[in-house]
Amino acid sequence: MIIKRISCKVKEQQKENFYQHQKQWKSLCTVKGFIGQIGGWNTKERLTACIYTFWESLADYQTFMEDHHDQIFVNSGQENTYESINVCLYRQRFMIAGEVAYFVHKSQYIRVASAEVKEDRIHHFVDMQQTVWNVGMQKSEGMLAGMFANSQKQQNEFLVLSGWESETHHQNYVEQTLPDLLKIAKPKHDVHVLTGEQFKVEDAWRVCP
Repeated sequence: MIIKRISCKVKEQQKENFYQHQKQWKSLCTVKGFIGQIGGWNTKERLTACIYTFWESLADYQTFMEDHHDQIFVNSGQENTYESINVCLYRQRFMIAGEVAYFVHKSQYIRVASAEVKEDRIHHFVDMQQTVWNVGMQKSEGMLAGMFANSQKQQNEFLVLSGWESETHHQNYVEQTLPDLLKIAKPKHDVHVLTGEQFKVEDAWRVCP
């Protein structure tokens, strides 16, 4: 599976227009290989839109880009509503819990972690994700589904996506579970740079085939 991560810096006066135009991507649901799309506004950067789309394969995604993307983009009218856009592709390594379709259909709050891992610590980092983080997150109430993915461009860049029933459930995880997992996994030993984003899901931007 391919995960496309899109981050748009939106102009203040165009935020409502961007929101409305983003709804025009509903036509994705008919494209071959499309699994789903989810998005919302970054909780810490109110003018940054976070959008994630999921594809069955790289070939399906490339066909979409060649045959469908430009027309949908033009029809959406979004071109003049943002100041910058950043796009990254990731390939799923494994699921943390649940299924991708469930993630797209049911998640109300999304937590994202992006890690640039030291080359000699990649194996340990992935092992900690499988044996420590996956287990801890699976046990957390309100954690619906999640996935672990690798950048298409950099072998040492990883993405962790988790979907939650609510922001409250996620906050309980942060307060009650996360500190213990950090003590066991010790990610600072593995990671050069760790960034992330969180957002409440905009139902109007949710696209399900």
